[in-house]
Amino acid sequence: MLTISPDLQLDDQIVTETIAMLAKRGGGKSNAAVLLAEQMTDAGYQWVAIDPKGDWWGIRSAADGEHPGLPIPVFGGLHGDIPLQPAAGALMAQLVIDRGITCVLDVSEFSKAEQIRFVTDFAETLFKLIRHAPRAMHVFLEEAEEFLPQRVEARAARMVGAYSKISKQGRTFGLGVTLITQRSASLNKDALSQTDTLVVFRTPSPHDRKAIAGWLEHHEEASDVAASLSELEPGESWIISPGFLGRIVRVRWNRRRTFDSGATPVAGARRRSAPVSLADIDLDEVAALMAETIEAAKADDPRELRARIRQLEQQLAERQPAEPVVEVREVHLLDEDLVARVEVSIDQLRTRGEECIEAADGLAENIRIARTVVRAGAPAPEAVVAPAPPQRPTPRPKPTTTAAAGDLGKAEKVVLTVLVQHPEGRTKTQIALLSGYSIKSSGLSNALGRLRSLGYATKGGTTTQATPAGIAALGDVEPLPTGHELLEHWRSQLGKAEKACLDAFVDAWPHELDKPTVADRTGYSSSSSGLSNALGRLRSLELVDGWKASDDLMASIGR
Repeated sequence: MLTISPDLQLDDQIVTETIAMLAKRGGGKSNAAVLLAEQMTDAGYQWVAIDPKGDWWGIRSAADGEHPGLPIPVFGGLHGDIPLQPAAGALMAQLVIDRGITCVLDVSEFSKAEQIRFVTDFAETLFKLIRHAPRAMHVFLEEAEEFLPQRVEARAARMVGAYSKISKQGRTFGLGVTLITQRSASLNKDALSQTDTLVVFRTPSPHDRKAIAGWLEHHEEASDVAASLSELEPGESWIISPGFLGRIVRVRWNRRRTFDSGATPVAGARRRSAPVSLADIDLDEVAALMAETIEAAKADDPRELRARIRQLEQQLAERQPAEPVVEVREVHLLDEDLVARVEVSIDQLRTRGEECIEAADGLAENIRIARTVVRAGAPAPEAVVAPAPPQRPTPRPKPTTTAAAGDLGKAEKVVLTVLVQHPEGRTKTQIALLSGYSIKSSGLSNALGRLRSLGYATKGGTTTQATPAGIAALGDVEPLPTGHELLEHWRSQLGKAEKACLDAFVDAWPHELDKPTVADRTGYSSSSSGLSNALGRLRSLELVDGWKASDDLMASIGR
């Protein structure tokens, strides 16, 4: 439990929630955010603070400045332990995920263009990595309106899209976020509407109160909150959380126990400009972890491989024979031999890369499923009781056998049929779900491997597509139906829980549903693993996007 006031403790699941903290300057929002971070650290949870103000560095010292605070590394800014580069956004996301680092990313010394570049690369890479390795962690966004503005400039479009995706879909993979702002009216309204919990401090501005009222109008029980926003004292707030807390509560937040490096100076009062004692951090270890991450990123970066190939080609081109008559033959032989070895190395790299991608996809999916089960409160894997088989088995696609496909095995035909029916490509997880094979089975991996070897399926990338040769080899395939028949086609391949959830989302489209509402409409408990697994499968099939029916699906069925 995370203690935020003498009268209120929050369940650990707040780590994966989407929160908005709104207040005028000095209202207490930054204190509340750091207090949450301190409590998450005490409970053993990972978090990252993105700080465009340069205020979070004080977390390294105790509130009095005389004693150590938390051993949290600060990257960048005037008080950072390690410098931060504008081009290092993706690298820092890799470090955070691969090494499990809790840290502050101080971007206050960057220009606006440099901030956009860094935070965009960070968010896109973080979301991509956490999808493959879900975990409970939290991101604090100071001055959130800088990352999610209401008015989106062209240069900020990718950034807004990246943080909107985290706000909307992050919780599915264990990623929570707190949006902290003193300019509620400037915060993107779509992002604000996605928050599960609203924390509102003193807000006298009519424009900001109007923005907050737009969120409150969807929650009738919060109708009296807006009238009292200008009367709240510093450090006092309303917490409106119909889903997470299930209630509305007025609380006075505890003071953070670390140094308030962002406190507003008071005229006539002395204030320590910097603490004299900071928590010790093993900077050598952090630097070593960064070096390992950089080398791993280089090893997996196709640009590095291409650069190495260009380097070898340049070395070959620069070789000049000392004696033309004699050396030409030797150079010719040396060139041919070296080129052959380079080509073999390239083929081996490609093969190993494909094998690694297959293995990584399988491991990531296993981890995602395991973490989903654990988060849902289900028993540990060794105690899990296998569910009863569905009353009617999931039908697999029926390929049309032709002479060209006659040499393919059953699994290969089924997988190739799925790819032909989905020309835009499918991920391995989606192929497994559509074909009926387990993602862990050697049958599925072997089928994909042979199709690629035959040139019937593409190699590399996150999705696999049927090649023209594969389409020709399979012959005629019955296309997926359209309209209402398409919906029935999908329903026929789903279990009872998935079918009930899909019906609920389709009926509610284009509106979103939260988990309690889905549970209420389907008759399943919101904490059951059955409901969580059903929602996960619908998202993997891309029938559901976040908390509403996929727009592509609804367009296909004519809605």
